[in-house]
Amino acid sequence: MSRARAAASDYGVVKGDESLTVSSTAIALASVASGALNALVTNGAEPIRVRWGTPTASVGHYLNPYSVLDLYSSMESVKFIRTGGSDSTIFVTYFG
Repeated sequence: MSRARAAASDYGVVKGDESLTVSSTAIALASVASGALNALVTNGAEPIRVRWGTPTASVGHYLNPYSVLDLYSSMESVKFIRTGGSDSTIFVTYFG
């Protein structure tokens, strides 16, 4: 088995997914799937920030366009906001 397949299988069973628009107001994950233990978040075409709490356009972890973020806990308190003048879209898959 390739290393990529072994790593992908470590996520667990897919519990659900969602797509969210990240704009100028901080947003939380809208539909954390029941039984989800972790999530894979892929950012869209514009840079965003993420923070456990409330991010601003200049405060929080910076995510480049098309970057990936693994969430393992505190999914209810994580929020996202755009850094510039254009919205981005994140795609989230929940695993359990």
